[in-house]
Amino acid sequence: MQVFVDNPLLTLFFCIGVGVAFGMIRFGPVSFGPAGALFAGLALSAVNADVALDPVFSSIGLCVFCYMVGLAAGPSFVRAIRTSYQPLLVALTAILAMAAGGLALGRALGVDTAYVAGAYAGAGTATPALGAVQQQLAAGGDVPPEPAVGYAVAYPFAVLITILGCIYLMNVGRRRPTAEDSEHVPSLVVRTVEVTRPVSTTVAELQDRFGIVVSRITRDLHTVVAHADTEVLSGDLITVTVPDDRLAALVGELGELSAREPWHDRSQIDFRRVAVSNRAFVGKTLAQLDLDGRFDATVSRVRRGDVDLIATPDLVLQMGDRLRVTASRDTLPEITRHLGDSERAAGDINALGLGLGLTIGLLFGLLSLPLPNGGEFVFGTATGPLIIGVVLGALGRTGPIVWQLPTGVNNAFNQLFLLIFLAAVGTGSGANLVSALSSDLGLKLLAIALLYCLIHAVVNIVGLRSLLRYGTARALGGLTGSQLNPAPFAYSMDKVGDQRIAVLYAMMFPVIMLGKVIIAQLMVIYF
Repeated sequence: MQVFVDNPLLTLFFCIGVGVAFGMIRFGPVSFGPAGALFAGLALSAVNADVALDPVFSSIGLCVFCYMVGLAAGPSFVRAIRTSYQPLLVALTAILAMAAGGLALGRALGVDTAYVAGAYAGAGTATPALGAVQQQLAAGGDVPPEPAVGYAVAYPFAVLITILGCIYLMNVGRRRPTAEDSEHVPSLVVRTVEVTRPVSTTVAELQDRFGIVVSRITRDLHTVVAHADTEVLSGDLITVTVPDDRLAALVGELGELSAREPWHDRSQIDFRRVAVSNRAFVGKTLAQLDLDGRFDATVSRVRRGDVDLIATPDLVLQMGDRLRVTASRDTLPEITRHLGDSERAAGDINALGLGLGLTIGLLFGLLSLPLPNGGEFVFGTATGPLIIGVVLGALGRTGPIVWQLPTGVNNAFNQLFLLIFLAAVGTGSGANLVSALSSDLGLKLLAIALLYCLIHAVVNIVGLRSLLRYGTARALGGLTGSQLNPAPFAYSMDKVGDQRIAVLYAMMFPVIMLGKVIIAQLMVIYF
């Protein structure tokens, strides 16, 4: 153990490595994922409390993790409030009811609010909330271990009970399916339609009416790239990228599906995926890219991460987006150079935007907000970078400064610095966890954690399924998005595989994360 005490870097990466290995072990449907690093640190410090890592490890891990969460959530934050307000209201009701129930039970059992707030963060698997509570309580002094103890006790219950809630929703969906359960989830397809009916329309009108992209037109055996003002005539073969649930309506209006696929002939008009790695285009819309005017080219879809998006003119580009470009075979190399198409550049960490963004976030974290009771709401290295990350992520870029990071870079930083934070917190709290679990405090914390998780699951299930009458997929997305933990989300996607789960999860995540951070801090300020 003295080797770990004398070598903090060894301690850090031991906790990460062993913790992740533990997090991969499945206990039935449950696995703990990144939280394994927390449990490894707790185990190590339970043997020898002197292995505690310097607080700078937890500070840097927390601030970068929160900033990454904010950046990723920024583009969808406003849209989530505008378009998904109903499930958001259910989730906000659930997390407020959690706080009220936990505080009431904690007061009845005589448990210190620091433990109660930490358990709230653990039951909500909201790591930034844990860091915010610690900093609120530290107030310039040492970071107290009590919130981390509450977090560690509640976290396993959060994963288990949320997965049980998902299983319940799946069973109810099978027994009493709603109309939404039988709805088809559209996917993008590429088809060629032969125009056999008299029509009077342009490519732009077709695209606006059906939400499609027309990439090329074959007329009199000659194929050209489609332009917005091109008139569609009887006898044309038009190649379209279309959600499959709109294909029948399109074909019904224009004619029939073609037995010929002229886009298979790539001798003149060709297509390829091109990655956006030229920083000048990040944060710009497809319309501003103007490939049509500059290169006589069209973009039919955009691959972002693991998702295909229809290439609408107002789609804002991110670093690493892969565009399906259709153009003259001779022009495609020039387009490729223009957009960049460099895996190395697309994976650049964007040190300028990252450094300046974190600087602004940490400066904002130095501020505090006076409260009516005479206390102060401390933004700190959790809430400050989280809020600034959301703002800068929504902006995308400011002049020459690009705030967004490539999706892969953001995911990598998110995971790494979360592990650093959890390992550091764990190494400072193991002895206190053993002490709590070996006394009646442990049973009290277990009761509070169980109450938190039950309130969250019940309020969400009743609200989503009974009040909003959501089908299985959207109810699962709402429940897991309100919980924030990736394990129940992954379990739901594995069992159901409906993209509506992922859509609602992603829409709810930023608002609920910020809500839990604020509520957890208010718990220790006012109670």
